[in-house]
Amino acid sequence: MSQIKNILRNYWPIFLFLVFSFILRIYKLEELFYFTYDESIPAFVGRRMFLWGHIPLIGGVSPFGVHLTPYFYWFLAGILAIGNFNPIIWGMVGAVLSIVTTFLMYIVGNSFANKKVGLTAAIFWAFSLLANIYDRHLWALYPGPLLSLVVIYSIFKIKKGSENFVYILSLALIIGISADPSNLVFVVFSVLIWIFFKLPISKKTIIAIFLVLLSLIPLIVFDLKHNFANTRPFLEFWSRSDNNPSFNPNKLINNFLLFPYAFSRLIYTFGDNEIAKQYSYSSIFVEEKYNSIPPVFVIISTLLLISFTIYSLRNKINYGWNIISILIIIYFLGIQLYGTIFKADIFEHYLSGLFAVFLLIFAKIVSAFPKKLWLFLISIFVIFNLSKLLVTKNSLGLTYKKQAIEFVMGNVGDKEFSIESLSTNWRYSGYRYLFTVFGREPVKSYVDSTVGYLYGTTEISKEHPNTIVAFVIHDFSEETQDFYRRYNFFKIHEKNHSTFGKIEVIIMDNSSKWFENVGN
Repeated sequence: MSQIKNILRNYWPIFLFLVFSFILRIYKLEELFYFTYDESIPAFVGRRMFLWGHIPLIGGVSPFGVHLTPYFYWFLAGILAIGNFNPIIWGMVGAVLSIVTTFLMYIVGNSFANKKVGLTAAIFWAFSLLANIYDRHLWALYPGPLLSLVVIYSIFKIKKGSENFVYILSLALIIGISADPSNLVFVVFSVLIWIFFKLPISKKTIIAIFLVLLSLIPLIVFDLKHNFANTRPFLEFWSRSDNNPSFNPNKLINNFLLFPYAFSRLIYTFGDNEIAKQYSYSSIFVEEKYNSIPPVFVIISTLLLISFTIYSLRNKINYGWNIISILIIIYFLGIQLYGTIFKADIFEHYLSGLFAVFLLIFAKIVSAFPKKLWLFLISIFVIFNLSKLLVTKNSLGLTYKKQAIEFVMGNVGDKEFSIESLSTNWRYSGYRYLFTVFGREPVKSYVDSTVGYLYGTTEISKEHPNTIVAFVIHDFSEETQDFYRRYNFFKIHEKNHSTFGKIEVIIMDNSSKWFENVGN
């Protein structure tokens, strides 16, 4: 008992901030919860897995057309089943996992520097609005910050002689490869670190490598069962004529700026209070959030990152920061290779594996100041980020989508209906899956051609029934002429409508079968 009291007495601040980390991520959980097409795919996979016993051998698909290992899908499916297939459980688990990330921020900061840096890093992760936003979104890019900390700390401990950490490292790599192809950077990073630090390749190292290779067995089995259906897209990708490497100076600069942009936004997320825009792939909203960052912040962030990387590489004493600087360089080269040379679109979330690293660097810088100034800077960070969180909203959040579905159910009763979606930037918003949880399944929908095979025993109607439900999202930016043309057709056949946030639900009469000719 006395030992527990001593632990609480010495470490109560970190316990306090672990609690804050969780509470701030469940604050307005359903209202801010983001669920779209990308989330509906693993949700459908999980539903089919537990209700109809179909265990997938492949996971999410990469830009090269190759599917990843299925373990992350299995993980998401298991959580979903525990939550009775309500995706809000993902947000809750994301909040729980944020506690682990916050704790590791303390551990890594304390190990690489001192307790002051560790505590500062934990505070920054607990209160950073951008970290909060991404921690609420349990999808393929979610594990990035947690994985980076596990990989960095494992290599740090292996370098110090704790060889058993090689098993933790291998587990992190297996999870990373299963979640998203961007996590392959950790595999490259680990190999290069082994070479750079001349780490021994012992029996335990060989076993760890074997475990990583063993994790690929489901993909091999899938390919053998389906005539190499998973391998062929990869070969076809590289044989396509539009994949010729090239060099574009503008792409180089834009992809370079992603690093100081992310660094700045982790400190304070400037711009709009709409959380949906933070996740959006739309170039309009991507440019908007980057343009909202004051140029002086971008310049300072750039100088800090470059200075830190050069300083850490030259520092032969503290190899912890050495490891971090090498990871940043590998990320930078990977982003430039994929985004600049191979002309792929690069988004902020591709850097999620550096989010924790960036805040560790910022924590080290802030911790160098005298105590009073250190406390003042932390207070400013906490106050500004908390203030922003309090006014953050999601006009396309799960709360509004639930209300919209309840409105539909109250109007269609037991009649057959189909669903359609109209939006310039948000058309694929996960409605089809949400009807399986909060309402009744439609007989036809606008996503049947892409996810219909995941419906299990539910049959898909060939024609639209007499009642069609349209979900119209009135965007944050100016709409197109085509949008208004189709919107007018919907309103002509309207029987009832209501608006929830930015979502307008239009219940339409299709008894004349007009939709087959005009609606599409």
